Amino acid sequence: MHQHRWQAQHNEDLLNQTSLPPDWEVTIRFYAVAHWVRAYLKKALGVPYIRNHEEADRLLHQAKIQKDIIRLFRDLRYASEDARYYCVQPTPGVLEKMRKAHQRLRSFFEPKTR
Repeated sequence: MHQHRWQAQHNEDLLNQTSLPPDWEVTIRFYAVAHWVRAYLKKALGVPYIRNHEEADRLLHQAKIQKDIIRLFRDLRYASEDARYYCVQPTPGVLEKMRKAHQRLRSFFEPKTR
């Protein structure tokens, strides 16, 4: 759990240290949140290892996380995948939406990992 907290914070530090192209920004935001989610799931459910994003999704449902939080996490994941795999540059509107999603998700999961 602690390694995921460290990695999430490390990723977020990158966001604060440099100006990033939109595709990299959305990708770093997703991976920061993915680590907050993993830290939460390890603590809340006692799972030792989470193999992939699909398993994390399943575990979020198992943990009975509210649907709007799960939706935000998936939206951020899909925006990251679009940028990484399909070369879709996030528009300024999408980027702002993903920034807000990241902040909402961080504020939801991070306190639950302490």
